Amino acid sequence: MKLRCDFESRDKLVGGHVSVAESIALSPERANSFGFNTFQIFVKSNLQWKYREIKDDECESFKQNVREFKMKKPVVHATYLLNLGSENKDLVDKSVEDLRYEIEACNRLDIEYLVFHPGSNKDRKFAVKSIMEILNSIETGNIRLLIENSSGKGNTVPATIEEMWSMMDDSKNKTGICLDTCHFFAEGYDLVDKYEESIESLKSSGVMKNIYAMHINDSMFELGSKKDRHENIGKGFIGDKGFKNIINDDSFNGIPMIMETPGADENYLSNIQKLRDLMVM
Repeated sequence: MKLRCDFESRDKLVGGHVSVAESIALSPERANSFGFNTFQIFVKSNLQWKYREIKDDECESFKQNVREFKMKKPVVHATYLLNLGSENKDLVDKSVEDLRYEIEACNRLDIEYLVFHPGSNKDRKFAVKSIMEILNSIETGNIRLLIENSSGKGNTVPATIEEMWSMMDDSKNKTGICLDTCHFFAEGYDLVDKYEESIESLKSSGVMKNIYAMHINDSMFELGSKKDRHENIGKGFIGDKGFKNIINDDSFNGIPMIMETPGADENYLSNIQKLRDLMVM
């Protein structure tokens, strides 16, 4: 796997979201087929509350395959239905119940990182406070809960670096940030022509040291658009220049960099080749 070796020689963990069709245990092999050395999965439906039974033998096979295919730091993405910032008690209760299920699943699968969209509210300060109070009360075991930044569309938090830091500063539990490049760019942080300035803002605020995973997606829309529309690597407004900045930044070494790009499987090979081509060896 030459592609993997090129990434690993630079301490880069690069992968994508892969299917768990038929069995979660098959996902490490699927990731390996694209030349990934890390990957992301769902452990339940991303658009339904209902749960799936994960049997003990499926968990053991998954862990064995992670070892066999030498995958590092796999990630789970929680359902998109969560809203811990809502004032609707029923929705919050459902969200907490779901999050606990997904935490348990991660612990059983030996997956350390659970990424999720924490929620929204027209009162953004209320949302941030409510979300962090709930997260601080949840038993996580060996799992680190990774809050994904939003594009700034609507009332979803956190969008700005200030909101990300506020949440990390309020955390009394095992939490962190999953930085989505498309969302970050859409919020207005320039990863193309003002890359060093944007990254320095992450570092000076304290957010950078709390980034444990990334979603590396190009953007279909321009800087500051507030639109959450992913594009394939180099095909959007972040483009080759932006991703050359990102893939060669040692600040992100050892951090799972997960693609959630359009077309998924059919475009992964070309996307990973693009990232490889942009690396300065």
